[in-house]
Amino acid sequence: MLVAFSGGPDSTALSQILLSLREIIGFEMALFHLNHGLRGEEARRDENFCISWAKDKGVPIFVERQDVMSEKAAQRLSLEEAARVVRYQVMREVAQVWGANKIALGHTMDDQGETVLLNVFRGTGLRGLQGMKFKEDIFIRPLLAVRREEILEFLEEEGIPFVEDSSNQDVSFLRNRLRNLIPVLEKEFNPQLISALFRLSLNVQKEEASEPEVTVPIEKKGVLSRVPLSYFKDVSPSELLKLVRFFIKEARGNLWDISRGQIEEVAHLLEKGKGEIPLPGKFKVFIRDGYLWASPGSFFLADVPIWSFPLQLPGENFFPDLGIAIRGNWKGEERRKKTLQFVDWDFEKCCPPFQIRNFQNGDRIWQGGKEIKVKELFSRQGIVREWRKLIPFVCDREKILWIPGLALDERIRVRENSKQILVVSISWL
Repeated sequence: MLVAFSGGPDSTALSQILLSLREIIGFEMALFHLNHGLRGEEARRDENFCISWAKDKGVPIFVERQDVMSEKAAQRLSLEEAARVVRYQVMREVAQVWGANKIALGHTMDDQGETVLLNVFRGTGLRGLQGMKFKEDIFIRPLLAVRREEILEFLEEEGIPFVEDSSNQDVSFLRNRLRNLIPVLEKEFNPQLISALFRLSLNVQKEEASEPEVTVPIEKKGVLSRVPLSYFKDVSPSELLKLVRFFIKEARGNLWDISRGQIEEVAHLLEKGKGEIPLPGKFKVFIRDGYLWASPGSFFLADVPIWSFPLQLPGENFFPDLGIAIRGNWKGEERRKKTLQFVDWDFEKCCPPFQIRNFQNGDRIWQGGKEIKVKELFSRQGIVREWRKLIPFVCDREKILWIPGLALDERIRVRENSKQILVVSISWL
């Protein structure tokens, strides 16, 4: 079991309880701490506390550091959403590497009440009223029926130290503003508001569990998933939403951070019969060749049969026929917020002049310490044959440097001794 451990009261209490249960039940346990790179010295303090706490308890700990601000810009998310996306993504990766089959989270009844109320304010459907579940996929929430005040009492009685996150007092975050509102609602309307919201979530979960789940047959193409558009025709609007929700859940693995509004956008996409919708977590859904597709990451498709164009780097390059723009700026001069993807190159390892072109038989790229056939890369990633000549390749006079969304030639990766670093980005026009 991997335990999400911030060092705050909830995760500290959960970790201590699970340590005690481990002695009785017997299971392997490790802690996971993520430094989001947002709070400077305080974040380093929390990281050191967690490492020290784990060492004192004799339990292994995985510590990761991530640049959430970059993720926020790249995915155009709020800071809260970006932090959550990164956190869950990295937790899954660590759990997979370590071999954990459960990830324990420290959410409490207060968190559940806040989540349900936030969803109400956003105009949620029944799914949003369910809030969080005790068990969902690989994640479990053992403290979901426990009030926050009970957690604090337990820690005080046991003399267990923890750290406080000052960002929990920052009212620029929506959830923190809601926490300030809840005491007012409790005073004016219901002193047991949190308990009432918790019961509401359980009641809706029971009702939804009794409803038969609609399904569509999903075909896997490597990392891609697809369903023929015919399965979404001649269904009621409510059934269409259920089909879309099922498709996204199966293709993505979960519905974390997927709102009802985004489900409705995909349903509208199906009604139009064309287009694409980006979803949180570097995921997108799009229509092409009579199918609804789902793809992790974003690779670019250009509707031109055979093509090759010169590329000026550093510099700005616009290709109206392809519908894309490619920019190259020296490190420190780049503007990443307006781009969909970017990579750093060791410019001294490149051989100008540059060009952008599509796939040619026999193409190879350097990956895993050797040259591999691009055709093999396409097969692994599930890129169907019809698309292979639609994907842009950025090349110099000797080799393929970058296939956006798929691969970067390892020989031009930036290293500690790299002197000239070029930031290359691609975006839609």
